[in-house]
Amino acid sequence: MDTIGKKLKAIRLSKELTQEAIASRLEISLPAYSKIERDITDISLSRLEQIGAIFGMTSIEILAFGTEEKPKSKDATLSEKDEIISLQKKIITMYEKKSEQ
Repeated sequence: MDTIGKKLKAIRLSKELTQEAIASRLEISLPAYSKIERDITDISLSRLEQIGAIFGMTSIEILAFGTEEKPKSKDATLSEKDEIISLQKKIITMYEKKSEQ
C-alpha cells in the first residue's frame, strides 16, 4: 500500500511540478514539503486539501490515487476461470466423499 507521501509525489510528478513549486504555493519551506512526501511529517486534513487544490483534486481522489484496478488480460481471466473450475471440482469431490460416509 502506498503512503500519502508516495501518492503526493507520484501525483506531483505526473503533473510535472517541482517540490519547490508546491512548497511555494503552500507558503512553507522546501524541506517542510519534502518531509511530507517522505512521510516524515504527518499531514493534516487541511494541508491535504490545500495540496489537493494545487493538484486540482479532492482529498479523496488523492487518497484513492493508484488504487484503481488495472484491466485484466484475457489470459488472466482464463486462468481465473480454470482455477474456479478446479476449485468447484474439488468441492464436488469432497461433497461426494462426505455423502458416501
